[in-house]
Formats: sequence, structure tokens, C-alpha cells
Amino acid sequence: MVRNSEAAALSSCGEPWRPKGSGGRKGPAAQILPLVPRVRMTGCPVAVVLALGVLLAACHKPPVAPQVRNEEKAKILYWVDPMHPSYTSDKPGKAPDCGMDLVPKYADEGAPQGGPSAPGATVELSPQAVSSAGVTTARVELAALFRAVRAVGTLETDETRLVHVAARVAGRLDRLYLDFTGETIRRGAPIYAIYSPDLVASGREYALALANLERARRGGDAGYTGSAESLVQAARERLALWGLDRDQIDGIARTGKPEVDLVVRAPIGGTVLEKKVVQGQYVTEGQDLYVLADLSNLWLSAKVYEQELGGIRVGQAAVARFAAWPGRDFSGRIRFIDPVVDPATRTAGVRIELPNPGGLLKPGMFANAELRVDLGRRLAVPASAVLDTGVRQVVYVRESATRFAGREVRLGQRAGDLVEVVAGLQEGDQVVTAANFLIDSQAQLSTGKSLQWSGASEVKREVRKGGAQ
Repeated sequence: MVRNSEAAALSSCGEPWRPKGSGGRKGPAAQILPLVPRVRMTGCPVAVVLALGVLLAACHKPPVAPQVRNEEKAKILYWVDPMHPSYTSDKPGKAPDCGMDLVPKYADEGAPQGGPSAPGATVELSPQAVSSAGVTTARVELAALFRAVRAVGTLETDETRLVHVAARVAGRLDRLYLDFTGETIRRGAPIYAIYSPDLVASGREYALALANLERARRGGDAGYTGSAESLVQAARERLALWGLDRDQIDGIARTGKPEVDLVVRAPIGGTVLEKKVVQGQYVTEGQDLYVLADLSNLWLSAKVYEQELGGIRVGQAAVARFAAWPGRDFSGRIRFIDPVVDPATRTAGVRIELPNPGGLLKPGMFANAELRVDLGRRLAVPASAVLDTGVRQVVYVRESATRFAGREVRLGQRAGDLVEVVAGLQEGDQVVTAANFLIDSQAQLSTGKSLQWSGASEVKREVRKGGAQ
């Protein structure tokens, strides 16, 4: 009974009923017929009526016209990797990453947004999404950039403030006024007293020359007086060359006899770094007795890697920090840059002149130095605005309250929390500095491409190309 009813319904639509398995089923009824449950007439007339109604409605459904692309919309823009949408090609072929067939992208399907082939594409978010994600922006503007170059170094004495005290005449050290290394001395204070027979003889010659000059002046002979004056001048110069100062020489002229012990005074004020003699020791002319250093200024000898030497110049400001004085900065300036690079460490020495207030700093201390390199005024954005794929750098620019456009940028030097923008942005643009990963994720969900993560495929391809070569 059920099959007869179905056959009658199909006959009314102009379609002959064919038993199951006969093949060649056509029309919409043939598609719906297998879905209709087979029920018996006996005991369920309502089910039969409902089944007939479904069949009749399907038979009278107007046929659906096949979709045909017009000539313009059917145009293929490019072929794309279905697994990695960031890879596109202008001809069919195989994807280099996974080996799958490339699929065509038609003009009526819309151009991709947020991918590398559409750097100006945009992402639209709802106002609620923008608010809840905490999207913040910053203005692209010209800023005074300073790059910090960090290095380690050691404090040394300033070589221009170092003095070696040597014996100018041979003799015996009758007294030492500086008894130990590290002792401080002021300029002009006595260092040692030396007895020298040669020095005593020169002093007597100077006294005799003065007496001879006095007799010549009383005699009134002009020629003899001039000769006597020359002898006095020669004796005075010899005493000065042996280290006597003006007061000591004038003392000989005043008393008429030389002092037995010559007292030598400090040429600078500073600290005794080395003491090489003892009291009573005989010394020769030119022998080193003391090494004095003025420690009011020190040199910090720092090592800077060769890739950071480009922006360093003599006269630039520097800051040094020491473990002995945590939280305190000692300011100085670069005095000298070594003309050669150490081939073993690939570093060059940089000498920083540091004032030493109160003698807080000691030669030999380790220090962390920070050199400030002035880069000038340049277009810059916060570093947090940049998404770095490893191959390129991108940012999202806010075009409206809820619309963001991805742009590829070319960056220069980094200066603290700012980074220089060489190309890709203009002054006044508003770039996203927080929640830009959320915007990039939305680009991935809505378009299948991400400015951030498409770069991973690029890196992968670059690695494979390098391996193939």
C-alpha cells in the first residue's frame, strides 16, 4: 500500500516511479524519497498523509538556476596555499611548505586583508571589543633620541696627573718626609732631604760668584763686571737644573753659604702610589724615588664592542655605576677612543674621564658604564607598537575609533622605549601600542592571514631555501 501511494504521488508530478535499486532516479523527488521513512498504511494513516505532503512540495519546488560567474568576477587573481594563506603565486602549482595543490582566488571573493600582499588592509572591531581589550595608541612624532651603549670597565689613574719623583743629583737620603705608600701630600710640601757633595760644591761656586760680582762693581771696571755677572747667572742656572727652587737659591745668596741638605718639595698634590727608597740610602742621578698621582680625576677604561663604536665620539657624556656606591651615578665624558680593535675580544678601549669627589673612587674598581649616543631628532614610535615577525616589522595604525590598518615599516635604531621609523609611517599617525596582538588575531580569524604570524612561514621558506642552496 505504501509503495502504491508513493507511485501515485510521483505519477501526478509527471515522474514515473522506479523501484529501489532500478537506477536512473531523477528529479527532486528522487533526492528526497530516500529520506522519507517507509511506514505501513495499517494503523498510521497520518504518517502517510504527511509523507505525501512532503513529496508533493518537493515536486513543485522551482528548479534552482546554476550559479555562473560573469567574465569579470570569474577572473582569477592568484593562487594561494590552503594551509598557509600567506603564500601566494601568480600561477598554479604545489605549495612549497606542505606540497598541497594551490587553489585559485577569484576577484569576487574579495582581496585578503591584513596579509603581506595587502599592507593597507584594515581590521574592524566592535566598540565593545576595543574597550574591553584596552586598546591604546600613541602618536608618531619627531623625538630627540638617545641610544645607550653599555660596557664594563676598570678605574685607572689619569696618566696626565701622574708624576715620577727622581733624584736629580747623586747623594745620600738623609730624611724622607713620605714614609709609606698611600700617604697623601699637598703641592709644595717637602718630600725628602738629600746630601750631595756635587750640590754643595755648586752652591759654594754660586756664593763665590756673587762675592766676585760685588768686588767688580766696587772696582768700577765695566768689562770685569759683565764677566762676573755671567758667572753668577751660570751658577744660578746650574742650581735650578739640579732642582733648587728660587727661594732656596736666594737663601744661598742671602747667607753666602749653601745648605748641607737639599730639601726637595712635591711638584703636585696627590697620593703616593709607589715608594722605592728608604732613609739613609745612597741614590744615583735619575733614580726613581716616588710615584705620585693626583686622584681627583680618574680614567675609566671600558671595552666597547665593534658594532657599537659607530655612534661613539670623544666628548660624549657617560655615566658610571659602582658596586661600592649602589644607586649613585658618576658622570663623566669620553676622553679617548683606542684606534685599534682587539682581535681576540672584538672590542675597543674607551677612556672616560671621571671626577672623584671626596676620593670615593679607587683605582682598580670595576664599573658598569653607560654611554649616551645622541641620535638627533628622528621619527619614532614606542617599541611596543612593533610586531616583529623575524623577517619584517609591522604596526597597526588607527584609522577610526574601531578601524585599524596594518602597515609594514622599516625601522632604524632603538633608543630605550622608542624605535626610529625610517619608512612606512608619517608624523601624526596613531599606532596601536597595546592589544595589537588581539587586533592581529582578529585579522587572522576574519581573513585567514595575520601580519604577525605570516612572517613565520616566510622564515620557514627562507630556512628551506638556505638549506637547498
